[in-house]
Amino acid sequence: MQTVSYKKSLLAILAALCLMNPAWAVLAEDEDLQNQLSTVQSQMNEQAQKKNEAEAVIGNVFEKLRVIQESLDAARAEYKNISDQLAETDKQIVKTQGELEKAQTHLASREQVLSRRIRDIYMHGQLNYLDVVVGAKDFDDFANRIELLRRIVNSDLELITSIREEQAQIASAKAALEEQRAQQAKLKDEAAAKQAEIEKHKAEQQAILAKAESDKATAEEAYKELEASSNQIAQTLRDRAAARQAAAAAAAAAQAQADSSSSGGSVDSSNDAYQPVSGTGALMWPVNGVITSPFGYRTHPIFGRQILHSGIDIGVDYGTPVHAADSGVVVEAGWISGYGYGVVIDHGNGLSTLYGHNESLAVSSGQTVSKGQVIAYAGSTGNSTGPHVHFEVRSNGEPVDPMGYL
Repeated sequence: MQTVSYKKSLLAILAALCLMNPAWAVLAEDEDLQNQLSTVQSQMNEQAQKKNEAEAVIGNVFEKLRVIQESLDAARAEYKNISDQLAETDKQIVKTQGELEKAQTHLASREQVLSRRIRDIYMHGQLNYLDVVVGAKDFDDFANRIELLRRIVNSDLELITSIREEQAQIASAKAALEEQRAQQAKLKDEAAAKQAEIEKHKAEQQAILAKAESDKATAEEAYKELEASSNQIAQTLRDRAAARQAAAAAAAAAQAQADSSSSGGSVDSSNDAYQPVSGTGALMWPVNGVITSPFGYRTHPIFGRQILHSGIDIGVDYGTPVHAADSGVVVEAGWISGYGYGVVIDHGNGLSTLYGHNESLAVSSGQTVSKGQVIAYAGSTGNSTGPHVHFEVRSNGEPVDPMGYL
């Protein structure tokens, strides 16, 4: 009891001292604020670290996808090469197997002939060549018997020799078959390894895309990259149109000068920077498929704001041929940031089309293409989570709804 009374007395004295000396309370409050400040600073440092980690990914999303895509393309090319070798080996095995079976069948028939010959010799005894010769009635009969003996001996020798040769051929064919089957097994192992490598690269792509989709900062920057790429394409198309107009004006001026000149000299008004563009203006569908995402603004599930989808997505399988919607000149053919392997075609009169996320391309920059020509094969490269064709129509460089042109 005395201890409890002592503690109560001590607390009362301390409280009284605090009331008498407010500095104590101030010190306690300062310490609490300092602790809070330290906690906030620690949280800020943690967030700064997270920001730095995010920035390590930001700005490199599409570059990483491009690098992985190159590795994936290389693995697929090697896989195709191995598959071609395997198919050739399989055909060779079938051919060798057929030749082996044919040789074995022929050998069996020859061995039957030899077996009958040996049985005849056993049953009738070995031919006594001296008796045959001595028993001749005259010289003609003697000559005939000699020829008969020669044919019998040659036939026996040829039979035995052919059997030995066929046995050697069969042994060689069996050895070749075993070697081909060993090569086949090796190629199958290599094909499986390459297939695993392909799946690994695909998983890496999906991981980066998932990171971009789940990390708001990364996704924002990825969208900025895609937007910058789209703007660059628009600027390129506008520059082409301006240069074409300038070339046409220069040609018209040169022609006017030539017409007004009395000297009759010719003026070279050619401009080889741009090929003539002669699109029909009526676009065909690049592929047959369902529209999985239309043109227009939509609310992004992560950003929570309106974002323009500058084309339509047409769902098709890997490797589906992609056709030029109209005739024109290929402005771009290669890796286009978030579009992956893309093709941009200038159709003239300010109209152009873009085909994105292809698996591979069938045209190159500067090439003139006709309407319906195969320009690429559909895939899922760049900022894409599944096979489809991202199809854009641009008027004077700016994206417009493709449905108004198809």
